[in-house]
Formats: sequence, C-alpha cells, structure tokens
Amino acid sequence: MEILLIILTIAVGVESAWLLILWRQHLAVCRQLQFIREKDSCMRVSVNAECLGEVQLAGEINKTLDDVRDRKREMSEREKLIADAYANLSHDIRTPLTSLDGYVQLLRDAKTEEERERYTAVIGERIGTLKELLEDLFTFTKLKNEAFELELSPLSLRSVVADTVLSYYDTWKTSGVEPEIMLTDEVLSIEGNELAVKRILQNITKNAVLHGKNKLTVFLHRIDDDAEIVISNPVEHPEEIEVSRVFEQFYTADRFHRQASSGLGLAIAKEFTERMGGKIGASLEEGIFAVTIRLPLTKEYLAASNVSSIYGR
Repeated sequence: MEILLIILTIAVGVESAWLLILWRQHLAVCRQLQFIREKDSCMRVSVNAECLGEVQLAGEINKTLDDVRDRKREMSEREKLIADAYANLSHDIRTPLTSLDGYVQLLRDAKTEEERERYTAVIGERIGTLKELLEDLFTFTKLKNEAFELELSPLSLRSVVADTVLSYYDTWKTSGVEPEIMLTDEVLSIEGNELAVKRILQNITKNAVLHGKNKLTVFLHRIDDDAEIVISNPVEHPEEIEVSRVFEQFYTADRFHRQASSGLGLAIAKEFTERMGGKIGASLEEGIFAVTIRLPLTKEYLAASNVSSIYGR
C-alpha cells in the first residue's frame, strides 16, 4: 500500500511539474505575442518545452504571423502604389486644367467665329485628355484592388479584335497611319472579358500610334493551345526605349515623357491580360517595337477543333 502511495505521489508530482512548465511556457508565449503586437515587431515566437506539441504550436503561430506580415506588406505596397499614381498624375491633370482656364478666357474674348471655333476645338481636346487620364487612373486603381473580380465568359477573340481594330481603321488612315491587319479565319474562343480585350487593344495601339512611325501591324493567329495577338510598329528612337520596363506603371520613353500619356496604358494591358490567364511581353528588334499577347483557348474549343482536324473539316 505504501509503495502505491509513493508511486501516486511521484506521478502527481511529475504531472504537476509538467503542468507548471506548460503554464510558464504559455505565459511566455502570451508575453511574446503581446510584445509583437504592441511593438509591431518582426520577432518570432519561441518555446523551451518540447512536449505536448508546443513546438508545433509555436510553428503554426509563426506561420500565421508571417502571413499577417505578408498581407500587411502587400497592403502597404498597394497603398504606396496608389499614392504614387495620384502623385504622378497630379501634374498631368493640373496642366490641361490650367490650359483649359486660359482657353476659356480666350473663348470669352474671341472677336470672330473662326477664333471661337479654334478655341472650342482646343478646349475639347484638353477635356478629352483629362478624361483619358482619369479613366486610366480609375482603371488602374480598380485592377490593383484584390476585391475586384473580372467577369469572364466564352467569347470569340477574332470577332472582338476585328471589331475593335477596324473601328479605328478610318481614324488611323486620316492621321496618316498605315495599318496592316492580318486576322486568322479561326474563331479562337477564349474565356475572357470583351471590354478588357478591347481596352488592351486600345491601349497598345494608342501607344504604338503615339510613339511610332505612322505604320502599324496587327496580327492574330493561333499557336498550339493559345491565341496570339502581335501588335508592332517601327519607332523613331529605339535607343530610348527600355523594353524591360515598358509594362511598369508610369513608364514612358524619355522623348515622350508625359506627352498625352498617363504612363499607365501598357501596365493596364498587362493587368487585364494576366487576369484572363494570359501572358504579355514586348520586344524591340531592328527598330521594330512589338507587343505580344497570348491568351489560352477554351478546352471546349480545343476539343472541337481537334475533332474537326481529325475528320478534315
């Protein structure tokens, strides 16, 4: 009987010791978490007792802390990006506004109908520039918001490209741009967003016309399981273009810095392309600047086209 009591006493003592160690360990963890929270520290939680899953618990806590820090860093970077967007565009917005004020005054003082028409045309052009700048800023900010979801549905890429590009054909010709448009006869069904595809094409072609040599080539075809769009044009000063940076927000070649451009056009094109599961890249060879977009074809379209090729249709 005495031996049993001794054994029980020892067992209770050992268990009490373990509980005391765990209690102290938990208090230590609580103090560490309190310090991390109050000091916004990057310290990691550590434990001394390697029992009852304490090390695993500390590991999971540290993983959670790492996730929180990563999200906080991403939010901080996103906020800085948006702040930079407003800062970079503030000058571009003030400039046409100041110009508008001057031309409105000139319009008021105009003596002839010819003067009034000229000033009205300039005011309209400045308003158009402002609208484009604000639209770029709004779109870019929206795309950088994690909560924004781009609605995707099956659509004919060939139809969208044809409608968008051909709608600018007369404008380009009037402006002295020689467009060369080569579109495959295939439908090229993708899981995409029609407005996003149009915006991509508009931004890239606008950039090409603004910085090019009055020549533009649009080429649409299929490569394996992707649809590929290549928009290219010769440029006058290729040495001023840093190809590795053209998709950065606010990047513009030196000669065209802030010239009727927000510097967000290609960055927006990149965001839209990637949100549709595609890839976008740029190249500059022998004075020809080209932007290439690849978008995955739908599984249904690929299956149907494979069946058609087997039966020769």
